[in-house]
Amino acid sequence: MKDRPSDSDLSSSTILTANFGRHSRELIHSVEKNLYVVIGLIGAIALLSIMNILGVLDYFSSSRADRIVDVTLLVVLIAVLIPLVVLLVKSRKVLERWTEMFDRNTIATAMRIAMTRRDKEEAIRALSQSVGEISEPLEKYMMSSKSDLREFFDVSVGEGKSRTTYDILIDSSRVMNGGDDDMNKSNSLRNVLEDYGAVIVKIVDGNIDRNDVESFIDSLTKYVSMSKKQIGLSIIIGEEIRPEAQELANYFTSERRGRLSVNLLLLIDKPSYPSTSGQQSVFIPTG
Repeated sequence: MKDRPSDSDLSSSTILTANFGRHSRELIHSVEKNLYVVIGLIGAIALLSIMNILGVLDYFSSSRADRIVDVTLLVVLIAVLIPLVVLLVKSRKVLERWTEMFDRNTIATAMRIAMTRRDKEEAIRALSQSVGEISEPLEKYMMSSKSDLREFFDVSVGEGKSRTTYDILIDSSRVMNGGDDDMNKSNSLRNVLEDYGAVIVKIVDGNIDRNDVESFIDSLTKYVSMSKKQIGLSIIIGEEIRPEAQELANYFTSERRGRLSVNLLLLIDKPSYPSTSGQQSVFIPTG
């Protein structure tokens, strides 16, 4: 698997944040300069329109002059339009990357705070408090009397050599039915998962290394291939995150996830004891 990280992948989280700030500042300055050009062009066209209404241009009117003016305006408009379209595309990409960064950091931080220990029950409870798209229906489903949530634990998919077991797999096919009231809660969660996608969690006893990320990505590929469903959120939770593991996760996020129908891949560090370094991971999208 190719995993050549970008320059921003090799930097610390603080430097990555500074890089995004610098790119955003450059983008804002570029927008400002182009707005001056657009304002000047609109002003010139407005002035020509006023002069034409007042009949001033009649003194200079001729078929040749009109053609020259028309061609000149067309060339100027095209020259201004092209960089504006490019700027719009860049702006959209930057905004998408910032939105993704906030989504990833919000979920990761909220789950890290919500989990008191690194196990499956705590992970699902943290999901219900951290992922806005599924939090309410998942919490109501957890409060129903029909389930102890074990239908989401140690789920095996496939047969033979292709068989894969997931520590936590929450998808629409795993949601259990119950009585009338519970049925409404089940249907609500099932419908949300159909739209949002499955949630898959892997819990690592020690540190998250490159091999953990590679095997997890392979398991995501198998799930999408066998279930024909998309994955809304995939998470690895471990003691700490190795730099090479985060680099691979960043590469997957920027280069491969769309092709595998995976929306978010998060690595979350949840030490078994209070960290003495006080360092927490921050997730920054690349691309």
